[in-house]
Amino acid sequence: MAGSFSEGRTRLDNRARISGQHLGPILQEASHAGIDVDDLLAGLGHSDISDQKARETATLLLVDFFRIEGEVARRMDDLTAHLSERKLTYETGAFVTTQMNQSSTLNEAVQNLAQYFNMMHGERYNTVRTTDRTITLIIDDTEFPYTMKDDPDMVHFVGECVLIKVQCLLDSFSAGLADAALRRVSIKRPQSEDGPGHLEFWSAPVAFGQNHYELCFDRDLAHERMPISSSIDLSSEGVFSRVIAYLEHRTPTSQQPSFKALTLDLIRNGMTQQDAVAHRLSISVATLRRRLEEEGTSFRELTNDHFLEEATSLLKKGYSVAQASEALNYSDVRAFNRAFKRWKGETPAKYAQRFALSSQRA
Repeated sequence: MAGSFSEGRTRLDNRARISGQHLGPILQEASHAGIDVDDLLAGLGHSDISDQKARETATLLLVDFFRIEGEVARRMDDLTAHLSERKLTYETGAFVTTQMNQSSTLNEAVQNLAQYFNMMHGERYNTVRTTDRTITLIIDDTEFPYTMKDDPDMVHFVGECVLIKVQCLLDSFSAGLADAALRRVSIKRPQSEDGPGHLEFWSAPVAFGQNHYELCFDRDLAHERMPISSSIDLSSEGVFSRVIAYLEHRTPTSQQPSFKALTLDLIRNGMTQQDAVAHRLSISVATLRRRLEEEGTSFRELTNDHFLEEATSLLKKGYSVAQASEALNYSDVRAFNRAFKRWKGETPAKYAQRFALSSQRA
């Protein structure tokens, strides 16, 4: 295959950054879906880039970019954040990571990832090539239904971010074995003197101008039994939550997200007790309360907002009031009705009926 190489680095650090311009298509899709983009960015501590002109010169750490993309995907209930014309429900990410978590070797994890994402997409975009020395995950996006197919740079960018997310998943499951085993990365973008900052992520040589996206691993290491990781809190099973947790652990930075954003991350991943969140953030409950108050919110307000988002999302999907109540672990439907009316000023049944009528008119 024709192309050129750039030398890899010795370790992953926090130099890898993403241009704010690449957020444009993602936020545009979110806006078209009726999402309040300003509110979304403010909630994640990035109100400074709500303006398009500000994004043109801004750069984001990888973890911040994936946090924004992940929140768009969650609110749209589309794991692809509508960068694909073929939607994947957000929950499919948890299914894939659950299957990967059953792997005992890196080779099994790679095979499972390829198999289950092919199953989700309904197409064979992922294959695995094995030689005497290497095991290579190959992603062929030639026929992939990108929504921005007329923007070559954005198509390259999305493909490269997919590779980064895949490597984060594999390395988080293998407790660093994937990083040690990685021998080569192949991307389709032609090489330029000033390559995109997010490619600083890679700890192995990057081959530019290739026909496919590839992660090439040492075969012997890929067949070793994966160690058990105890250093990263990866209890959350979704793709974005695992990638974010992994990057936060691997790329510590002084540019810490707001406590509101950190708390919301944990609440959205099932940690709804204030003392548990404070413990996870290595602070006292009193400090957490004070920090959230300084940012104009409270733990109760954040949990209420989260449950309201979840409740309205379930009702919009056609869940009955009883089903939504059960899914959100309410003790009974009456408690759910009272809470919903307190938040929205109307009962969940009335809200669902009004949403159904507006959808029919549309």
